[in-house]
Amino acid sequence: MPFVIGKGLTLRGEVSGEGDLHVEGQLHGKVNLVGTVTIREGAEVQADISATQIVVAGKVTGNLMASGRVEFRPTGCLLGNLRTKTLVVQEGGSVNGRMMVGILLHPTGEATEIEEVVRQEEARELWRGR
Repeated sequence: MPFVIGKGLTLRGEVSGEGDLHVEGQLHGKVNLVGTVTIREGAEVQADISATQIVVAGKVTGNLMASGRVEFRPTGCLLGNLRTKTLVVQEGGSVNGRMMVGILLHPTGEATEIEEVVRQEEARELWRGR
């Protein structure tokens, strides 16, 4: 049974471990799961997400990394970078950022790789004066 952040709820912090996560409300922080993360339509996420699979039907601001597959539904939107083995973008889905697709990810290096992407993005924001 997945962990669900229901509509109307906001979770701030870090979610990690094994299992699935469904976001229907808001999530701010960091996610590192062995499992599937599903961002439902209407959900808003400001987080870096590392998981086996990621399904996006809502809005995500952050970086996504999946050792398996990332799928964008017609209402899915990403503002951030993406790295995955397999990418599916249905008509209407959007990605605004850098993408690396088809690269095999090593489980022990996933956290290190996403942390490096985050550091690079934070450095760019500091440079821009945000």
